[in-house]
Amino acid sequence: MDEERLLDRCRQGDGYAWHQLVRSYWGFCYRLAYHLLRSREDAEDAAQDALLQVYRSLSSFRGESSFRTWLYRIVINCCRAKMRRSSPLTQVANEEGNGEQELVEQPDLDRMEKADALNWALNQLSEELRTVFILREVEGLTYSEISQTLGIPIGTVESRLHRARKTLRDLLKRIF
Repeated sequence: MDEERLLDRCRQGDGYAWHQLVRSYWGFCYRLAYHLLRSREDAEDAAQDALLQVYRSLSSFRGESSFRTWLYRIVINCCRAKMRRSSPLTQVANEEGNGEQELVEQPDLDRMEKADALNWALNQLSEELRTVFILREVEGLTYSEISQTLGIPIGTVESRLHRARKTLRDLLKRIF
């Protein structure tokens, strides 16, 4: 069944169609939430929250963007809400206040593997930079899709992605 027909059936209250929609998009929601939150439990909660939000809001989806772009935005918003409710981040703004992040803790470099190093480095990014990086490099969205998803200009997407890549490169150089 194509996506548009599936969405129409969900809007009409078809439980089987809703089940199909959840089956189709659960992995996508969870994966994105996990990359943003870095916790399995938090990612499951955020993915469930996002799909619940979709269920409640599906009648308001106007189709001005793709369903997937709309869903990205909902998942990201659920992750942001979860981050606001959770404990403070281990990042602090530097004294100049230019938005760059200082590291609070240094990793145990002797035991860290490459994947752990990348995860550690991703966690050092601000939420804005990490979100754009994940959407582009992990999820494979185009700059235009990221712009639509986050509601920011393409130029902002480009500059955030550039800063994220540079920061990650600099952090990983410290480790390796």
